[in-house]
Amino acid sequence: MPKVKLPRKSTSIDMTAMCDVSFLLLTFFMLTSKFRPPEAVPIDLPNSRSQIKLENIMTISVDRDGKAYFSLNETVARGELLENILKVNPEIKLTNNQKKAFRGLDMFGFSLAEMPGVLNLNPEQYKNYKQNGIPMDSVNNELYEWVLQARYVDPSMKIALKGDKDSDIKAIKKVITTLTERVHVNKFNLITTLSGNSQKQVTEVEADKK
Repeated sequence: MPKVKLPRKSTSIDMTAMCDVSFLLLTFFMLTSKFRPPEAVPIDLPNSRSQIKLENIMTISVDRDGKAYFSLNETVARGELLENILKVNPEIKLTNNQKKAFRGLDMFGFSLAEMPGVLNLNPEQYKNYKQNGIPMDSVNNELYEWVLQARYVDPSMKIALKGDKDSDIKAIKKVITTLTERVHVNKFNLITTLSGNSQKQVTEVEADKK
C-alpha cells in the first residue's frame, strides 16, 4: 500500500504586531531618556585601580588652569543649596526663573557676584560663556561657602575631588586645604578612570589630620 503524502505548507508568521511593539519601545526610550548635559569644562581624568560606588555626592572639579567648579548630582539638593546660599548672601536677588535655571546646572564655576547675570543666559549662551571658576583664595573663599551649605543640606553627602591629570598641584592643594582646615573634612573621594576602562571610578582617601 503506497504511503499517503501530505501536502507541504509553508509557515507564515505575521510580524506586524512585533514591528508595532518594537516601534513603541523605541519611542518610549526616546521620550523618557535624559541625556547628560555637557560639563562646563572638559577634564581629563587620571587613572586608578580601586573603586567605590558614585552616589549622593558633591563634586569639586579642578581644570588644568586651576579653576574650581562645583556640582551636585541631585536636582532637589541643588534647589535647597541655592536657598541656603541666598540666606547667607541676602544681597543676591534671584527670580524664580533664575532659580529654576540654577537647578538645571550640572556643574558651574562662577562667582556669587556673577550668578544673577549668568542665570539669565539661555542654554546656548551659557554653553559659550567662559567661566572663571569659583573663588577659593584666602580673601574670598566662596568654594568654602558652597561646600559648607551643601553639607547643611545633607550632612551625609560625600565629597569628591575631580582633578585634571595636568592640573596645577597648587590649585588641588587649595581645595584640600579648604576641605580640611575650613570645613573640617578629612575624608573625601577622588574621581579617576579605572586603568584600562573609560568609566569614572571613585576612590576614598583620608587627609592627614593636624
